[in-house]
Amino acid sequence: RGGYLPRERREIERMLRSGDIRAVVATNALELGIDIGSLDAVVMAGYPGTVASLWQRAGRAGRRQTSSLAVLVASSAPLDQYIVEHPEYFFGQSPEQAFINPDNAEILVNHLKCAAFELPVRDGEKFGPHETAVLCEFLSELGLVHHSAGAWHYTSDTYPADAVSLRAVTSDNFIVIDNTNEPRVIAEVSFPMALTALHEKAISLHEARQFQVERFDYDARKAYVRQVECDYFTDAIDYTQVKVLEEFDLRPLADASAHHGEVRVNRQVVGFKKVKLYTMENIGSGQLSMPEQEMHTTSFWLHFPAPFLERFPDLSPTERQNGLSGLGTALRTIAALLLMCDPRDLGVAMTEDLAAGLPAFEPNLYLFDAYPGGIGQSAPLFAGVERLLAGAADLIAACPCDSGCPSCVGPVGEIGERGKEAAGRFLAALQVKEG
Repeated sequence: RGGYLPRERREIERMLRSGDIRAVVATNALELGIDIGSLDAVVMAGYPGTVASLWQRAGRAGRRQTSSLAVLVASSAPLDQYIVEHPEYFFGQSPEQAFINPDNAEILVNHLKCAAFELPVRDGEKFGPHETAVLCEFLSELGLVHHSAGAWHYTSDTYPADAVSLRAVTSDNFIVIDNTNEPRVIAEVSFPMALTALHEKAISLHEARQFQVERFDYDARKAYVRQVECDYFTDAIDYTQVKVLEEFDLRPLADASAHHGEVRVNRQVVGFKKVKLYTMENIGSGQLSMPEQEMHTTSFWLHFPAPFLERFPDLSPTERQNGLSGLGTALRTIAALLLMCDPRDLGVAMTEDLAAGLPAFEPNLYLFDAYPGGIGQSAPLFAGVERLLAGAADLIAACPCDSGCPSCVGPVGEIGERGKEAAGRFLAALQVKEG
């Protein structure tokens, strides 16, 4: 997995090549950048999120033109079930088109730092289509560049490329320190993942061993762990609020509407659940007080005004809310399929629209880019909203469960007895052609 230290990863790869070990359990860290020609079989636990990644993982075996075996073991996740029910999606087309956002400010500034390190940025010079004056002034305020003789010169003593991550928007990492015996660093974890995986009392896995987080030092970017043996894992509970900052575009959908714009996302991890291994029972919980994270990003969202919801008088307010929650789960599944991304790259949130003091329940259902500045995923969702809604309706209709399950809209315990029914009815109403 990606959190291993380089020395540990190289040792595992060496032993696999030499035959000292016959099998390795890995995350997608083994998907790229490694060529071990003697591998005969690959067993993939769950659909990785894209056709390209699935072919890439299957290609780890049979590198020497020998016969090989690739097996996909589907989980109950909605995306896995969709692929199993629609094998033509995988076998009948080439890998998907990737959506990116080259104008992401977080990424753009980091690349401009690297460019200034190589050559001074002249006045009036563009970086791609972008004017550099304002960006260079921002870097100057940080003490990274200095203006002289009609150009911006890199003046910091740091090497900027070291701070550019190839795997994430930010290169900020947390160090994991094992205090079981003598303190030692055992892993690095990215900033976004650390908040949900390394909070105090969290159970973390490293080299198939369980560790419990004893102390989470946010300011120092360190997590102190101790090896334990337990029969459960932890799952963080977060609270998310979304506020629209600027609306780029909108289009009507029956009595509802689809929107695309810039939003501010405030997210805070407020607790965690203890989930028993194998049975997946909830066996306990705990409260947390983690720092709130604020992020500006882009989002696609659906707005449900009161007239739309009034078309379902037999549904109680709670059942309507449960139906919208289940709808969000199905939409994220299909969105990940259409965008060639991991479902975790998209955040889902539902907030009430109480603008102008309206007392009615008029919620917005958001699918937002889970990275600062956005990475180009919300605009294609807005442009292809009909395909998104049709895919979600197909996913729900094809699932054989009665009232909801992890393969479609979520388990009944989370969305209620009528959550699946409500989500399906909402989708049918949204797809009605007017006129």
